[in-house]
Amino acid sequence: MHSIKKIYLYLVSVIALVIWVVGGIMLVNMALKTWIFTKADNNYYSTPCPIMVKSPDGGSAQAPECDPKMQAEQEARDKENRASQKQRDASQALSMIVIAAPVWFFHWRLAKREV
Repeated sequence: MHSIKKIYLYLVSVIALVIWVVGGIMLVNMALKTWIFTKADNNYYSTPCPIMVKSPDGGSAQAPECDPKMQAEQEARDKENRASQKQRDASQALSMIVIAAPVWFFHWRLAKREV
């Protein structure tokens, strides 16, 4: 029974440590994207203007002209979405660190006493 408790304590310690490290990696990644690799979050694949599509009769239909106002609105929405995603990522990473650190510390301390 004593070894099962020891295994449990070490297992929880390792899991908490991994979660803590993942949270730290997420924060470092976000910091690098924010201050060093500033174009890493740009989405080059979105197109605010309509694209040319096939018409129902099988020929190619003419795409409507791109409205500058509509394009500006889409770019503003994209920028807001990127900022929102960064905040969600930061919240998740900080939560992982704040919860995992004391869990790791508590279980690691107990495991060391069991030795």
